[in-house]
Amino acid sequence: MPRQRLDKYLAHASGLPRKRARTVIRQGRVRVDGVVIRDVAHSIDEELVALDGEDLGSRIEVAVFHKATGTHCTVGDPIGRRSLTEAAHELLDLGLHPVGRLDADTSGLLVFARDGQLTQRLLHPRHKVFKTYEATVEGDIDPGLVERMAEGVETAHGIHPARVDAIDGQLVTLSITLGKYRIVRRMLANAGHPVTALHRTRLGGFSLDGLEEETWREATEAELAWAEQLTSGALKPKADSQPT
Repeated sequence: MPRQRLDKYLAHASGLPRKRARTVIRQGRVRVDGVVIRDVAHSIDEELVALDGEDLGSRIEVAVFHKATGTHCTVGDPIGRRSLTEAAHELLDLGLHPVGRLDADTSGLLVFARDGQLTQRLLHPRHKVFKTYEATVEGDIDPGLVERMAEGVETAHGIHPARVDAIDGQLVTLSITLGKYRIVRRMLANAGHPVTALHRTRLGGFSLDGLEEETWREATEAELAWAEQLTSGALKPKADSQPT
């Protein structure tokens, strides 16, 4: 991962404001591999950092980010559109990368990770990791939509099934293992219900869980445990393997 300044790492790892992090470094309260460092711009990589004698622990490995509508899931944009470079710069600075992408007009959960194996497991179709969306659609929804989606809806990319978890007025909550080709929008449109807004709430064991838009949090212990099961192969690909 790229090296970074001590004050930036300390702020992220301890929760201190950046200005306060610089102050405690200058006060000699921070040790790097057991050595007091007072230089706020000191460059670190995998060294052990302690504040007031307390180990700050390992670096963040996985984070959950709430992407807003209008943000493009790219690192930088050649024509100046808002991208993750602006929206999630803190996570990129920590050496994390986005796992997959959401369309610019789709909001919601985006996982950032350091581990390439976790990224591959989350994205590869054979692992059948469910992605859950809330779709606001046009048209009056009849109960038959549940069965039609379960049987599979034909699109230009084949016939794909989805699990409808709930219907509330014009809001359809559904889960699907495929996550490309704008497949949720295509399926619902072909089922007679064009999507007017789309929001992702879950990716496997990771949940948005009330996270405010354009903010992020470190993955919880439960989420990390689920990720470890996925990468180790202990989590078998089946419909009920995702937490509810």
